Amino acid sequence: MNASTSDAGFVGRGPLLAEAGALLAEGRHLTLSGLPGVGKSRLARVVAAQPAARRGAHVVDLTPLRKAALLPHTIAAAVGFDACDGRPVRDGVLSHLADRDVLLVLDNAEHLADACRVFVAELLWRCPGVRVLVTSRLPLRTAVERLLVVGPLSEEAAMELFLDRARAAAPGLVGTPLHDVLARSLCRRLDLLPLALELAAAKLSSLSLSELEHALDTGDDLAPADCDPDRRPAHHHSLSTVLGRSHELCTPAQRLLWARLSVFIGAFTARDAEAVCADRLLPDVAGELGGLAEGSLLHGRAGAFWLPVTVRTYGMRLLVALGESARQQARYRAWRGRGGS
Repeated sequence: MNASTSDAGFVGRGPLLAEAGALLAEGRHLTLSGLPGVGKSRLARVVAAQPAARRGAHVVDLTPLRKAALLPHTIAAAVGFDACDGRPVRDGVLSHLADRDVLLVLDNAEHLADACRVFVAELLWRCPGVRVLVTSRLPLRTAVERLLVVGPLSEEAAMELFLDRARAAAPGLVGTPLHDVLARSLCRRLDLLPLALELAAAKLSSLSLSELEHALDTGDDLAPADCDPDRRPAHHHSLSTVLGRSHELCTPAQRLLWARLSVFIGAFTARDAEAVCADRLLPDVAGELGGLAEGSLLHGRAGAFWLPVTVRTYGMRLLVALGESARQQARYRAWRGRGGS
């Protein structure tokens, strides 16, 4: 699939777009990482559509691919290589790209990180004119990889995006001071994540802002009633599907810790997490915290951690499904009673 040239609705990402372009100009492998729903895929497609993407760009969506052995075949189809000449597909693709001056975008690569690392390393060695842009919650760790973390929008950019989509969904619904206050509150509640904001705004075709806020209170995952596959990839139809893909990539211990951490309101330290979450099923809380942070599911700074609201809400559902909600809430209250932060 060739990169789209449209960047309609690309709000608040100008500096990040410039930084990504500069990093690709300096090096040959850039990976965009960040929270589920933060806009890595959209940023990659806009980068690929820029004139600086050189003479051509190919975007390969790896979301539906489940077998690593099919990675070369998927890339071959995207770059226009006909695998009918008897050569192994991998060698054929690399030969096809060897003298080309193109940008290859591997989108949503985290579930095939090992296979992508091996392929990209060989590609960079054999194809000197090719640059590679990857979107992934996890780094590939090639020798020349540059990592750019895509963070949430600024509050003002989030408001701009949300209000733009809200006006499209329900003209005249927003615009009063009260509506703007409610909209700003919703933006913060949704972690300033573009996907969450767009899905929430689409709900305003049938709900008021206060009704939408109540729907979030009762666990609405923001899936639209009618998903148009031509407008949004299937894996972006709801927050639950996006977070569910991230959950699948976690180890069993990381999944359990994700669920148990959902009882924390606000920031916590590794020591706090161990006091509330550790037991014989989860002996290495500190190590699993590192895994969740590396997988872009946990924010961390200066020794403190916190779950983004959307990630925490999903974790609360996991905790209920595990039958541990009452026990973990009791452990959290006991910890607070002993002077926990």
